[in-house]
Amino acid sequence: MQRVAASRHLAKAPQLRDILVYVSHRVLADHAATISEQEIGRKVLGRRPDFNPNEDNIVRVQIRHLRKKLEDYFSMDGVAEPVILTIPKGSYLPHFEPRPEHPAHDVMGVSAEVPALIVAHPGAETPRPRAGRFWRTAALVVLLLAAAFGGLTWWKHRGAPRPPAVAEESQPAREDPLWSRVFSPRRQTSIVVADTNLVMVQDILDTDIPLSEYLKGGYPEKLIESIPNRELQSALRLIAARQYTSLGDANLAARFMDLGRRYGAQTNLRYSRYVSVREFKTGNFVLVGSRRGIPWEQLFESQLNFDLEEDHATRRYHLRNKSPLPGERSVYGVSSGGRAHEATYADIALLPNLTGSGNVLILSGIDMAATEAAGELVTSPDFGATLTRLLNSRAGQPAASYIEILLEAKVTAGTGGDARIVGYRLIEGSRPAS
Repeated sequence: MQRVAASRHLAKAPQLRDILVYVSHRVLADHAATISEQEIGRKVLGRRPDFNPNEDNIVRVQIRHLRKKLEDYFSMDGVAEPVILTIPKGSYLPHFEPRPEHPAHDVMGVSAEVPALIVAHPGAETPRPRAGRFWRTAALVVLLLAAAFGGLTWWKHRGAPRPPAVAEESQPAREDPLWSRVFSPRRQTSIVVADTNLVMVQDILDTDIPLSEYLKGGYPEKLIESIPNRELQSALRLIAARQYTSLGDANLAARFMDLGRRYGAQTNLRYSRYVSVREFKTGNFVLVGSRRGIPWEQLFESQLNFDLEEDHATRRYHLRNKSPLPGERSVYGVSSGGRAHEATYADIALLPNLTGSGNVLILSGIDMAATEAAGELVTSPDFGATLTRLLNSRAGQPAASYIEILLEAKVTAGTGGDARIVGYRLIEGSRPAS
């Protein structure tokens, strides 16, 4: 669906693209059995609550155009797609059906269980630049989009990377203290990758967009309309309409999908923009990236000791230690000075979902290298033993249910390595404050 929405066939048809994304999300995420004309008119096309399809046929007209666009896509650019997306006549529910002449399990080297992602520039979560003149911003926009499209081309030709070994095969899966909880056969696990376009919009506008704004129906149009420069408005609309994530996030997501299969769990790969708050009441989640790209992490920040903050003097991000213990620092940020090896930091948190019925794993780095280092740590063969030791570290008391870990990683040429745990906090099994 994301590839169709980003294709040239819908590039100049934003309403058709919005309808496609909406109805697909309703079927795939909400498991909708029916979608009405009035729902599409109100939720997608901005019609009033008293919208009457009998008096205004806008939905039927647009759906007819969308069916034609889908037919064009799958007969031209999408001729190699393993799954065909259609909206049958007489219904507004999209159907996803395997293309008969293609194997269901392998197309272009990409597993059908791990959808190919639109992969963005490697610096998707790097510190944001100072606000400058429009042309500097416009140049940044062009470079970012060029890198994004380059990443997509690279991904398609290379195929999804084969995940490395994530655990000792001889060790029964049920013994792992982390993954046996995150990947449960009885509960769906969503692996959520960052909304890189949200990060780009925040960087360019030098602002933070809270979850409350992200959830509003008018996002991001109301924010963009407040900008006086019309050219910058156009550039931001172009960015906001796309759906990119970073290559680092895609690599980690593939690894977690592989883990989920080992544990017999039902997993799905999700883009942050199309997750709903009610899903955090019932499901398990793996959130890959900081709250800059996954605002949903703000639901859990009240339970955490290490907060992501910006240093306004340097425009770089760090983790604020709310309650330093002896030997700990109050701030953990990327070291400076132009050395060959720099330190970066990530916050790893295992928490209950909003009702305490499931589990949420957050891998939040202050940059992409830190997030990748966090992913490397939690999927390493000996992490289970380390986690067990930390959860049982309170002498004479029962093991803790949840934990937050501060990770330091050395960075060489933009890649994290030599990670070590420099702090942690045990968390009781209460659900987040609403």
